Amino acid sequence: MNPLYDQMFNPQYVNHDYLYQLRQREQHALEQRQEIAKAVKALHDYCAAARKITPEYQQEAFYACAAAVLQEMNTNRTN
Repeated sequence: MNPLYDQMFNPQYVNHDYLYQLRQREQHALEQRQEIAKAVKALHDYCAAARKITPEYQQEAFYACAAAVLQEMNTNRTN
């Protein structure tokens, strides 16, 4: 057999902790991509809702949304 192949695939030489860390990183990256997709969907939902607001109430809606964003940012900062 090929010595390099033996080293790469022989369980005696495999660093299981390293493989575990790789799997953990991949899982974390997947979860983060899913959260990003949820955030993007929420933004699309917001835009769809905002288009239904009549012009005379759009300024009020903007201020309410800006206040909600600031509140969330402040909450995240303290956690």
